[in-house]
Amino acid sequence: MSPFALPAHQTPAPSRLAALLTIGLSLCLLSAPGTAEATQSKRSKANTTASVKKKGVTKVTYQRSTSEESPSERDRRLYRECKGMHNAGACLGYTR
Repeated sequence: MSPFALPAHQTPAPSRLAALLTIGLSLCLLSAPGTAEATQSKRSKANTTASVKKKGVTKVTYQRSTSEESPSERDRRLYRECKGMHNAGACLGYTR
């Protein structure tokens, strides 16, 4: 019989349970050291190349769709559609 095997009616002592949990956790942490080393090497490489200049922020311009309505067309549509409705949501400011 194994030293860790217990009969079905007994539960392990808290100290034995803590030891088993500690052993299991340490095995999990030791089984995947590659991820910790990879992130650490990335950080150290980034710090050594500080002399490289960063690119500035470029302004993004959007090309309007041919089916898109202009702001004046939208205002006229909302004034027309929101007559007599409550002043909330899309109709906020267009009910008068």
